[in-house]
Amino acid sequence: MYPDPAYIKALFIKHANGSITPQETAELIAFLQQEDNEDLLPLPDEIADIPAPAMDNAATARVLQQLAAVTAPAAQPARRRNLLRRVITVSAAAAAVAAAVVLLYRPGGQKPALATVATGYGSMKKVTLPDGTTVTLNANSTLQYDSTGWQPGSREVWINGQAFFEVAPDAAGKFMVHAGDKLAVQVLGTRFNVAARTKGVQVVLNSGKVKVGLPDNNNEHTLVLQPGEMAYYNAGDGQLSRQHADTLQLTSWKDNQKVFRDATLADIAAFIEEQFGAKVTFAAPQLSHLQFTGTTPVNDLDVLLNILTKSLDIRIDKHNNQVTMMLAR
Repeated sequence: MYPDPAYIKALFIKHANGSITPQETAELIAFLQQEDNEDLLPLPDEIADIPAPAMDNAATARVLQQLAAVTAPAAQPARRRNLLRRVITVSAAAAAVAAAVVLLYRPGGQKPALATVATGYGSMKKVTLPDGTTVTLNANSTLQYDSTGWQPGSREVWINGQAFFEVAPDAAGKFMVHAGDKLAVQVLGTRFNVAARTKGVQVVLNSGKVKVGLPDNNNEHTLVLQPGEMAYYNAGDGQLSRQHADTLQLTSWKDNQKVFRDATLADIAAFIEEQFGAKVTFAAPQLSHLQFTGTTPVNDLDVLLNILTKSLDIRIDKHNNQVTMMLAR
């Protein structure tokens, strides 16, 4: 049995003025999720007449941005799409109601429609975001961003893997990087590196300033980094710490160079597996403790292995996706 149209309009009004109960919110969500209730949706003129508290310009811009993104999917019924398009033209006083429509049409707190850029093993890509920010994406990494709702005050990207960001100046303070699902990086400056891998998340600041925090929004779990510092989240114990950073060593990959300083072969093996997807084994356990200092191309495994062979006087056998390190005969 369909609900009374007057009751549905009353729910919209209560949602706008903040007096709606949790049970009524659930009813409104359930109504909007039904595809055969188009005739019961409030008319655009009714939406415009619904009183709502005034909002500042920034909040209104965010609401209108969300509405623009919602109207994009062609799968929505025509009347609903037309209603939402017309709602975009409402005054700021009615924008709170528009926001309610948007949020209820995205059940479960879903992310907006995201553009995805990914790299395979041994490759890199440079991406220019809508505001002019450039992102250099390392191998075996994924970048996502909202390509339809990119507006001041709501710039967000999601990174799994490693990326170097050079943020456009007018985006400072309005740009958020989600590193995996463990850290949020608020950009207060310009150039920084994010590496979100299984064992932990690393944020290295080259210039400017960034604020790094855990998803719980607790200020006690937030660090403001200065150039030459690094925030590291240990996935094992859940701790976030501040450390000194060798920015050349940690971010030279973006210039197609990998800098090793007293790196053990065990460390280099981890890099090879992460960067190239190759499995490394040691024929003699003591080999894993050998140390190497030098610079190699970041995306040429054969050159790296050749340099290691000559520098450490070892033998390395590479077959398909398997690398075996052995003592020299």
